[in-house]
Amino acid sequence: MLKDVLSIPVISSIIFAFIAAISRQYTHFNRRDFFSRTPAEQVKAVKWLAQLKASPSDPLAIAEQQFRLQSFGLHRDKDLSVKLIAFHSSTSATHLPSLKTVLRWPGLYILDEGKIHLRKQVKWFLPLMMVYLIFILGTDIVKNYVTEDTYPFFLSLSVSIVAVSTWCWMATCALKVSGLSKKLNAYSLPAPPGKNSSDDFSSILNDR
Repeated sequence: MLKDVLSIPVISSIIFAFIAAISRQYTHFNRRDFFSRTPAEQVKAVKWLAQLKASPSDPLAIAEQQFRLQSFGLHRDKDLSVKLIAFHSSTSATHLPSLKTVLRWPGLYILDEGKIHLRKQVKWFLPLMMVYLIFILGTDIVKNYVTEDTYPFFLSLSVSIVAVSTWCWMATCALKVSGLSKKLNAYSLPAPPGKNSSDDFSSILNDR
C-alpha cells in the first residue's frame, strides 16, 4: 500500500521537493575553497590571518571579518580556519580532499567549542534516502522490466541512476567530513616557534 502511494508521480515529486529543501538547508556549497586557490592567494590569506588580533566585539567588525574569511574560501569561524590551514601544513597531503570538503560543505556539520560534528539530520537523512531508492525506485524498475513497459522502465532507470549518483556523492562528502572531524578535533595547534621568515602556513599563523 505504501509503495503504491509513493509510486504516484505527484507524491514522488513532493517527496523529492522535500528532500531538495532539506539538502538546501543543510548543505551550503562554497565553490572556491581556500585549498583550491593559487599559492599567491593562499599566502595572502595566511598573512592576513596572522595579522588579526583578538576577535572583535563590534558586530559590524565581526561581520566584516567573516565576509573576509569567506572571500578567501575559508570558514567564517576564524579559529577553525586557522586550525584547518595549520593541520594541512603539518600533516600529509592525503587529507587535502577532506579539507576541501569541509570548506565546501559547511552545512554538513556543526561547530561546537572549536570542534566539528556531522549534523544529526545528515545521519538519518542518508539512510532514509537509501531505503527509498532501494524499495521504491528499485521495485518500480523491476516491475516495469517484468511487464516489459519500455518507456516507464527507462524513465525509472534514468531517475534512479541520477538519484543514486547524488546519494553516493552526498554520502562520500559526509564520510569525508566525519572521518576528518575525528583527526581534526584531536589536533592541537603547535606552540609558536618564534620569528620565521618563511611563508610556511603553520609558521605564519603561529608567528604572533
